[in-house]
Amino acid sequence: MESKTPQEDFPTIGTNENPAIFFDGSDLLLSYDIAPVAGGGIAILKFFDVIHFEKNPINVEGLRDAKYPTNAWDFTEVCDSDRTAKWKALSPRFWTISFNDVTVEIIFSEVQIVYETRRTESPSEALVRLLTT
Repeated sequence: MESKTPQEDFPTIGTNENPAIFFDGSDLLLSYDIAPVAGGGIAILKFFDVIHFEKNPINVEGLRDAKYPTNAWDFTEVCDSDRTAKWKALSPRFWTISFNDVTVEIIFSEVQIVYETRRTESPSEALVRLLTT
């Protein structure tokens, strides 16, 4: 098992807020706080064809004890893990994403940014607005 920085370039994760998540049984929306050094605001990512996801109560101090490689306040792609072995034919991707008090693990086929703003709001407010427009 190895880890790497994903090829996608998404706004840097901020350290003020935990994410808001919406899962419809197939796709997952992840709304998060953008770091002030990256301009602040909110970004929402859409993960397509989600096979599995977990939101675990692992904060940045507990990352060294995590089962899978996870970088603090960052996106980490985990390659050749037991998490994706049974779906190998689908070529799934496995990411761990770290926030203040939670870590998200997600197995999916594709990801893209669907919303970005410099507006000051919470991740949940931005996610609700996106879902209701």
